[in-house]
Amino acid sequence: MKETDLRYERTRKNILAAMTRLLQTKSFEQITVTNICQEAEISRSGFYLHYVDKYNLVEVNLQKFRDQANQFLAETSDRDKTKLFSNMLNYLQGEGKLIAALLSENGSVEVQNYIKRVMQENARVNIFPQLNLKIESETEQHFAIIFLSNALLGVLQDWINRGQKESPAELVKIMTHLITFDFKK
Repeated sequence: MKETDLRYERTRKNILAAMTRLLQTKSFEQITVTNICQEAEISRSGFYLHYVDKYNLVEVNLQKFRDQANQFLAETSDRDKTKLFSNMLNYLQGEGKLIAALLSENGSVEVQNYIKRVMQENARVNIFPQLNLKIESETEQHFAIIFLSNALLGVLQDWINRGQKESPAELVKIMTHLITFDFKK
């Protein structure tokens, strides 16, 4: 049974790695299950043991990303933006390589919009209330959240599209320099 579990996990990792590699040269829309299977060197039945289709593969991994992002927020009890940014960037270079690829210029617009909505909701619920900003109306708060989430997503996408040349530590330093507000103590 343990050998079966190891093979199952190895196949899952091969599928994720294959999709990540394919997104370096093809758009998400151009990628098929057959492409993924060929790149991962697995059978279609092996793919279907894990996922219903490529959209399900993305959905499952987006949920893992959302759970991980929420965990990072919960772990950052002192609301240290440097630690939060660092955790997210390191995740995108490690376990979250597929999410990073989906955020790239070859990624899925639907995925990018989903991540933008998740970032906006997390900013609204978890981050924005902790900021020392003087917001005068709900409309102003709405646009401040849009501004913040789009700015952060834009930086992430550019970093990914340029090949993640800067280390997470370097990018965190840049981001914390640009984002001058702090969380409430």
